[in-house]
Amino acid sequence: MDHVVIRREEYVSGTRDRPEIGIFTQAHQTRHPVPWGQIAIGDTVWMKWSSGPIVAAAKVQGFRQIETCSADRLREMTTGSQLFNLRDYWVSLPPAFSAVVIWLDDERWLDTPIFPNARSRGESWVPLKTAELREAWLSNRAPEQLRVEPRNRTRTRTIGYAMRFQVLRRDGFTCQYCGRKPPEVKLHIDHVIPWSAGGLNIPDNLRTSCEPCNLGKGTSRV
Repeated sequence: MDHVVIRREEYVSGTRDRPEIGIFTQAHQTRHPVPWGQIAIGDTVWMKWSSGPIVAAAKVQGFRQIETCSADRLREMTTGSQLFNLRDYWVSLPPAFSAVVIWLDDERWLDTPIFPNARSRGESWVPLKTAELREAWLSNRAPEQLRVEPRNRTRTRTIGYAMRFQVLRRDGFTCQYCGRKPPEVKLHIDHVIPWSAGGLNIPDNLRTSCEPCNLGKGTSRV
């Protein structure tokens, strides 16, 4: 089976183009985290950046499911990886939780990133159990498809309240450029492809930005 794991940059070692994909951990405070009971050795795991594309894939070499875990115990299982030294991740975990550790090999980075047509609906790990799910997540979509010419349609720059909240929640109420959060900064919703260049008010073309980053970026694409 294929899986998609969604990660924020502050919780992944390596670079944006070449993240560390030799190990992933999943934790949840009140229930078993996905992919508990839904993963097997030999499965393929695709890594997607939060608010970004799928950039890498690897094969499951082994995994462990832990009913009652702590940050220190989970961290010990990542010894030898870059994740072990990623302090921001370990301090973000609750005192006790259930966890899954997944070890991977045969990692590869995609020459052409995949821009999925699907959304995770809050989960950071998505088992692709059906052919329809696999098609939705792994069919390639070029960034240019986020832009359409207006032609005979009315376009509005205004982003509705429901869409704004959806994007803010997806991005963890965090600026996707500098990582700052309220009350330190005021958050805006930014277009990946600028509205002035035909960018649409759809989730894949929107991301959370603090006011200084948004105003400094202007209409550039970064």
